[in-house]
Amino acid sequence: MKKLIILLLLPILLCGCEQKPNGYLITSVAVDYQGGLYTVWYEAIITNTEKADQKREVLSVSARTLFEAIGGIEKQTTQPLIMSHCGVVVVGDGITRTKLKGIMRYCKENRDITLSVQFLRCKEPEKLMKTEPVSSIGVGYDLVSLIKHQRPSEKIRLFEIYKDHNPILPKIELTEKGYCFE
Repeated sequence: MKKLIILLLLPILLCGCEQKPNGYLITSVAVDYQGGLYTVWYEAIITNTEKADQKREVLSVSARTLFEAIGGIEKQTTQPLIMSHCGVVVVGDGITRTKLKGIMRYCKENRDITLSVQFLRCKEPEKLMKTEPVSSIGVGYDLVSLIKHQRPSEKIRLFEIYKDHNPILPKIELTEKGYCFE
């Protein structure tokens, strides 16, 4: 009987010892193109339901193509990248109209990214993504809130600008207190 109890308890004792994240909630994506390379940054909120905590991490990869860079980020973790929380795509000054169309097409065709994702331009997207959030757990959430309060009528959501041949994206800049529209 003791052996049976030990055999039944053994799986419980052996599993669950290590606290692993359950997923990476991607709150924002940034893309730039410099020196023949795309650089992509994903801001991830790493969730762990076993410990009920969250932490922020910025993943990035540079590659010759946008798809290689995105694939490189996906290889950085064994946990799922949950894109449905992505509220903002930030593009750097190295992104031309043609490259912007490619980024928008990728977002539109990615079934996990919502069509209401908002687009912004930033001179230094890496610096923006690595900045500590001001009022929430993620820069992406801060930017969505900033857009909602300062530019509520701005047409910058993917479904609004996808067909536009020359969309004018609001420019976000970093300040000592956080970020603001230029």
